[in-house]
Amino acid sequence: MTLRSVVLFTLVTLLLSALHGGPAYGQATDSGEVRTSATVTRGVRPDRAALTLHFSVVDSTPARTGSRLAARADSVRNAFSALGIPRDSMFTGSRWYWWNGRVGLIVIPNGHCIGPGPNGACYQWAPDTLYRASESIQLHITDVRRVGAVIDAALALNITELDPIQFSASDFRPAQEEALQEATAQARHRAELIAVASGSRLGRLVSLSTSADDTDRYRYYGGLAEVVVTGASAPVGPGTQITAPSITVSATVYGRWRLEPRP
Repeated sequence: MTLRSVVLFTLVTLLLSALHGGPAYGQATDSGEVRTSATVTRGVRPDRAALTLHFSVVDSTPARTGSRLAARADSVRNAFSALGIPRDSMFTGSRWYWWNGRVGLIVIPNGHCIGPGPNGACYQWAPDTLYRASESIQLHITDVRRVGAVIDAALALNITELDPIQFSASDFRPAQEEALQEATAQARHRAELIAVASGSRLGRLVSLSTSADDTDRYRYYGGLAEVVVTGASAPVGPGTQITAPSITVSATVYGRWRLEPRP
C-alpha cells in the first residue's frame, strides 16, 4: 500500500467516526449530565408601610361639593401631620385631575313635591339631584409602629374605607445574597449526591442560572440574575396594634454539571 493510500484510508476512517459519533484514536465519548435546582426563602422585617384611605362629600351643587371636598382633604392631612407624618409622604389620588372630574351625580327619587293635592297629599314628585365628590389619600409611613395610631386617627375622622396596608422593606439585599448563596450550594450538593448514587463523579460546571427556561442566558454573569421579592399586606380595622408580616425573599438556582466516570 502506497503512502497516498494510507493517508486516504486514515482520512476516511476519521470522517466515518465523526459522522457516527464514535471514538477515534482512543478519544473518550461525551460524558453524561446532571441537572438540579434549589429554592431558598428568607424573611425580611418590613420598615415601611403604605395605607390608602378614601372619603367623599355630598352637596347640592358641583361647586359646593368640590369646595367641601377640598376642606375635608385639608383637615385629613392636618390630622395626620399632627401624628408626625410629613406632608410630602401624603399623596392625593386626584392630584393629576381637576376636582370636578371626580364629582358624580346622585339622583334621589321623590325628592320634593311639585304637585300638592287639595287634601295636602302630594300627587306629583320631582327628583332631587345631589353631587358626590370622592378623594383618596395614600400615606407613606416610615415607622411601622405608627400604623395602629394612623388607623385610629382615620376612624376618628369617620373614614372607614381603608385599603389593606402594604408593607415593604427598604433594603433586602443581605437576605437576597444569603438566599442566592444557599440555593447555589444546595443545587451543587444535590448534584453531588446524584453523581455518587449513579456511580460517577461530578465534573465541570456547564451552567448556573436563576432562569429555568434559558439555562445559558445568565451563564456569563454568574447565574445570580434575579430573586423574587413578595410584598406583604395586612387588613385594617378597629384596634391599635398591627403586626407587620414578613417580606419574603425567594431565590431559585438551576445548575448543570458534567458526569464523569470514576477513575
